Amino acid sequence: MKIFIVYCSPGGSTRHVAGIIRQEFNRRETEVTMMDLGSRQGLPEIVDALTSAGKQTCLFIGSPVYRDVAIPPVMQFIDALPEIPGAYAVPFVTWGEACSGVALWQMSAALMQKGFAIAAAAKVVAVHSMMWHVSDPAGKGHPDKDDDRQIMDLVETLFKRLNEGNVSALSLGTLDYQPAERETEMKNKIKAPWMTVPKNVNTVVCTQCGICEEECPVSAIDFTPYPQFGQNCFDCFNCIRLCPENAIEPAISMDKIAHHIRQRVKNINEKPLTQIFVT
Repeated sequence: MKIFIVYCSPGGSTRHVAGIIRQEFNRRETEVTMMDLGSRQGLPEIVDALTSAGKQTCLFIGSPVYRDVAIPPVMQFIDALPEIPGAYAVPFVTWGEACSGVALWQMSAALMQKGFAIAAAAKVVAVHSMMWHVSDPAGKGHPDKDDDRQIMDLVETLFKRLNEGNVSALSLGTLDYQPAERETEMKNKIKAPWMTVPKNVNTVVCTQCGICEEECPVSAIDFTPYPQFGQNCFDCFNCIRLCPENAIEPAISMDKIAHHIRQRVKNINEKPLTQIFVT
């Protein structure tokens, strides 16, 4: 099998999980092709490689969970894939303890439409990417050693089964684990327009350094002559978090966002935090 890992990770947690997956395959002397969708480089080449590998493909694809669903760059990548009947896929998500949503179900449904069988899946709790400004963020300390160990165990199990030709595909229903009272609302978000928080630029302190433009994973920022935010923006908040002058301010205060996140953690109380799905 040829192993591919494709992910988008504005906050770094999904990149961490992707790195553990690559490490474990490399430890088993298995070559891995890995791509960060935020780099915006090598997309045609990896699609060609996936197509050439055909049934020998095992694609690990990772996304953080935003607003209960997978982020647009990941879904756009899946949508752009050719049909590869008989290939395997392993979707994985990181989530900030508020709710893992329906992202695994969403990604798996789209992959199955492209002919992939879902060999396994994983949700991994992580520090919430919107709470960098507080001392006790949701998901603090995660992914930790136990989270990493569960991903290592997943790779070990899947490596053995792939080599033995003994992979049983997961059913889509297995990944449809949210309670019925939340499921419909969450799935409705998949087709709804992606709403973003308006952002204001303080032109007095902005130095036009360009860091926000460089760190945007979807090239949604242009300078005219100060940052302007385009339609591709999906509110990763990298521009706000990484601005050295704190010149970019969201229309909703970060304190209100943190309060909303804490309320969701309390009200939803999703367990387990990290979970591996494999038959």
